[in-house]
Amino acid sequence: MKSLFFSDLHGDQQAITRIKTLLAKVDVGFGLGDFATFGKGLPQTIQPLVSGTEVYFVPGNHDDAEELNWLCEEHEVFHYLHGEHVSLDNKTFAGLGGGLPGLPFGLTEEKLQQVLNRFYYLENLVLCTHTPPFGTNVDVTWGGSHIGYRALRDFVTEVQPLAVYSGHVHEAEGKTDRLGVTELKSVGPNGLIVDI
Repeated sequence: MKSLFFSDLHGDQQAITRIKTLLAKVDVGFGLGDFATFGKGLPQTIQPLVSGTEVYFVPGNHDDAEELNWLCEEHEVFHYLHGEHVSLDNKTFAGLGGGLPGLPFGLTEEKLQQVLNRFYYLENLVLCTHTPPFGTNVDVTWGGSHIGYRALRDFVTEVQPLAVYSGHVHEAEGKTDRLGVTELKSVGPNGLIVDI
C-alpha cells in the first residue's frame, strides 16, 4: 500500500499543489497537521486536496481541531484521525494531533497520555503524529532544543510500534531515528511516499 505522509503546509500554495499531485500517485494519504497558520487558512489549505484518494488528518498545533473535524465530515474522502485508529492493509494507523500548549491546538503531556492510552493494545501499529517523540533526531530544532512529547517517547519505548511519522519541526524534515525497533520519520510539506 503506497502511503503519502505530509505536514506543515501552512497554506503555502506551492506545497498544496505538490501534495495534491502526490496524492494522485498513492493509495492513501496522511496529513500530520499544521495546515493553517495561527488558526487561519485551514479550509483554503485542505479543500484543494479533495481527490479520489482517501486522506486521514490529525490537527497540528496551528490548527483548530473542531474546524478540521468539520471539514473532514464535509468531504467523503477525508477522515479525522486524532484519537482514533483505522485498519488498512493489515496495519493499524492511529492519530495523535496537537503540540505543546500555547497555540490553537496545544495538548499538555497529561492530555496527550489520555489519548495514547487508547492505543496500547493495537497490533501492527503505525503512529501518525504531529509532534514527535522527545529527545530524538526528529524533534530537534536548529538551536539544538528538543520540542517533542515525553509521554510519546515513553509510549513508543514501551509499546514499540512499527513506525512513527511526525511533522512539526520544520528543520527536521527528512530526518530519521529509532527508539528500539520503532522507526521514526519526520515529514513536511514536500511529502514522503512510503510503501507500507
